[in-house]
Amino acid sequence: MSDIPVFTITRVFEAPRAVVFDAWADPEKMVQWSGPPGAKLTTLSGSITEGSAMHTRSDHPQMGTTYTLALWREVRPHSRIVWEQSFADETGGKVLPSFFKAWPLTLLTEVDFEDAGMNTRVTLRWTPIEGSEEDFAEFARMMSSMNQGWGGSFDELEKFLRD
Repeated sequence: MSDIPVFTITRVFEAPRAVVFDAWADPEKMVQWSGPPGAKLTTLSGSITEGSAMHTRSDHPQMGTTYTLALWREVRPHSRIVWEQSFADETGGKVLPSFFKAWPLTLLTEVDFEDAGMNTRVTLRWTPIEGSEEDFAEFARMMSSMNQGWGGSFDELEKFLRD
């Protein structure tokens, strides 16, 4: 595929960069806000460190149970986190989600943290890196709904940072 779609979302959070970064890099904090609103995330195994994998479970009243696998490529304190993200099965193997006919098997997630005065600007980029042209096309087609999905997670992060 010649033109790989890239989804980008940016938000400024009213908290210092170290605090916002820690909400992403500490698994105990991350599970409190990450995922779709209403979801309860549980870390099943692993940690957020370069070169490691983390397997999580998400339970949502409407969406049921899903699993994800994150392979951490880069964790640069207070500035950048990069990981490969996939849907997974109960054992941590990569799978296609049952609710999509087509979807990339793996997405590269890049999150950059920058000072914005006393606040923090977070820019997230999501790029499909494993899948067919059909999977990548579906990703591109779904980008408008990703604003709602990631926007909902960012709303939850804002609430978490205020509490």
